[in-house]
Amino acid sequence: MLRWVVQTLILCFLVGVLLSVFQIDPASIFRDTWATVGEVADLALSLGRWALPYVLIGAVIVVPIMVIAGILRWTRSRPRP
Repeated sequence: MLRWVVQTLILCFLVGVLLSVFQIDPASIFRDTWATVGEVADLALSLGRWALPYVLIGAVIVVPIMVIAGILRWTRSRPRP
């Protein structure tokens, strides 16, 4: 029970810090919930627009390597005739 309380307090602290970074305060959450949801959605979309090019650049290297690794793993796991 104590572990759950401590974990919950730590999680509340981290979420509070994250919300303060995005300049979202508790009063605005209670005053205008839908506007806050819209702001969070806008922040998530802007993060996605920022991250997508990096994901695509990384995929050019990572996906072929993962495919080759999967094929090698599959060939090793097959029973030998």
